[in-house]
Amino acid sequence: MSERVYISIVGETNVDGECDKTEMVTEGDYVFRAGKYLLRYRERLIEDGEECSTIIKCDGQKVTMTRTGSANTQMIFENGKRHVSLYETPLGSFSVNILTDSLNVDVGEAGGEIKIDYALDINSSMRTQNRLHLNIRKTPQNFGA
Repeated sequence: MSERVYISIVGETNVDGECDKTEMVTEGDYVFRAGKYLLRYRERLIEDGEECSTIIKCDGQKVTMTRTGSANTQMIFENGKRHVSLYETPLGSFSVNILTDSLNVDVGEAGGEIKIDYALDINSSMRTQNRLHLNIRKTPQNFGA
């Protein structure tokens, strides 16, 4: 059974020494299924203002983020490993190469935190350094449940 949670998301992107920071708080669903914690929420993308659905799967020390909607992608984060993904938007698709520098997953029944530092190469040309921090907490109606 899934529980409603508050999710605080802080993302930072650094390109050529310029840092862009975004923060968001939203509600989502959180469930433990088949040995993995799953987090699902909806967000409005800054690029086009359209909504997308995001599912984050925590599988030990591996995190998979799948987005569907106006943008579609699946990004895999593992300490020290490189993964290639396709990022599809209404304006076209491009390849992203993800190298996870640091991954800290501390989630459990009551929620927790996910911290990811990673490098992203877009179409093998533009490189960004990124930081993603998610804080997951039960909503008031779920406390004591």
